[in-house]
Amino acid sequence: MALNKEQEEIYKKAMNEAKKELDSAESKMQEEIQKARQKLADLQESKKHYRQIYEGTALLLGVEVEPEEESELPQAEQATEEKKEKEGEDDSDKAEAAQA
Repeated sequence: MALNKEQEEIYKKAMNEAKKELDSAESKMQEEIQKARQKLADLQESKKHYRQIYEGTALLLGVEVEPEEESELPQAEQATEEKKEKEGEDDSDKAEAAQA
């Protein structure tokens, strides 16, 4: 069923509005992601400072402190980093195989 000119214009307007909303949503999502990353960075910095205070105070009191984990990255973020590293290795392996 073919659309008449009036129907075509209505659908084009709807499509353009939907595209604008999609772009707006994407932009808002990126802003929120950036805010979350900044908040996480602030919290990690705060944790680092409190850890220094805690360890310094423990040292003055002669109290033994449990060592902090090797990595300060949250587990999910650490897994993502490991995955990226692995993918990079896989890509280089594929490139070497293609050259051979």
